[in-house]
Amino acid sequence: MVFPFYDQTFSYDPGALTPPIPGITIEEKGAFRLEAHGSLALNLALARDLGAHAALEARLDTADVAVRTTGAVYRLRVNLPAPLPPLSTDVDLGTGTVDLDRLKPLSLDVELHAGTRRRLAISAGPSWLPAFRFVVNEGIGVGLPGTGIGLDVARVALIAEAQPSEAGQGRFGGNVGVAFDQPLGGRLSLRVDARYFRFQKQTLQWGRATTTGALPAIEESLVGQIESRLEPVVFNPTFFHASLGLALRF
Repeated sequence: MVFPFYDQTFSYDPGALTPPIPGITIEEKGAFRLEAHGSLALNLALARDLGAHAALEARLDTADVAVRTTGAVYRLRVNLPAPLPPLSTDVDLGTGTVDLDRLKPLSLDVELHAGTRRRLAISAGPSWLPAFRFVVNEGIGVGLPGTGIGLDVARVALIAEAQPSEAGQGRFGGNVGVAFDQPLGGRLSLRVDARYFRFQKQTLQWGRATTTGALPAIEESLVGQIESRLEPVVFNPTFFHASLGLALRF
């Protein structure tokens, strides 16, 4: 059982969009916002004693990140010739979900411990974070004028992949942790572990958007403009978690 602690917020404002048809005005309400929080995590470690108070430990930690999205709503207003009233509708681009690949850092640590059966240990070493993807699935909702009812007419998938493309970025990092083992009988013990991971920043580079469902011309134009203005997102894969599990000694 692992208790992850991670929080990061991404905000994106595409700015003023150009109406695809003369006579239409576009009013933006709010900006895109992605709020990431630590979720379910697991870890596995194999250690080899190097002496009475030292060991070499290989670790695989997996951490999930849950992301909640809130988005922008664009009000489209069409000015009709008098005496006809203007028409308006809302295009909601904030009804989506986000899927971020699990982070799977691999580590090779040196552990120093005191005691034999009941023991306190500290460990630290280098870590490596494999590539991962970030997928935003946005629903395109169109509001019906005068009803307050919205229809989900299509979904757009925006895919980003972590690429350490800037100076000071990369896949390598490190970890440090402290653990306590309480014997349960035989070779089995209860282990409490608290660990901090820090990696170099990585840039999420966006690919082309894919759409399921046909978009009306106006909504397609809005999505195209937003896609063309998407800026790379700098991801900071630094997190802390505390875990409670079992240790088996041979």
